[in-house]
Amino acid sequence: MPVRGRGRRYLSFWIAGEQDYDEEEVVSAIREGVLSLFGTQGLSLIEPKLMAFDVVEQRGILRCDRAHLKEMRAALTFVTQIGDSTSAIYGEKVSGTLRSLKKDYSPTSVSRR
Repeated sequence: MPVRGRGRRYLSFWIAGEQDYDEEEVVSAIREGVLSLFGTQGLSLIEPKLMAFDVVEQRGILRCDRAHLKEMRAALTFVTQIGDSTSAIYGEKVSGTLRSLKKDYSPTSVSRR
């Protein structure tokens, strides 16, 4: 019997805020949003990971567990501050493959992880 991998979903998002943010600040804000809403157990179940982030356009792609996509989207709405400034993260599209979401980004401006 073949072993089936865990289902993942990819969520594209954009940030509205007072300034431009770097990857570390965005990752920290997303982790804090998930932790504040669902705690450590929720963080381990959702497994958020920043796959790509465009610093110029303030857009990115986030990976999470397929069964917990709703919780991930809810946690993004709880992010109201990145670093020391007020901001918001808005989810755009959801896909089962990373390739379909990367079509929206120029390859020179996206950092790959």
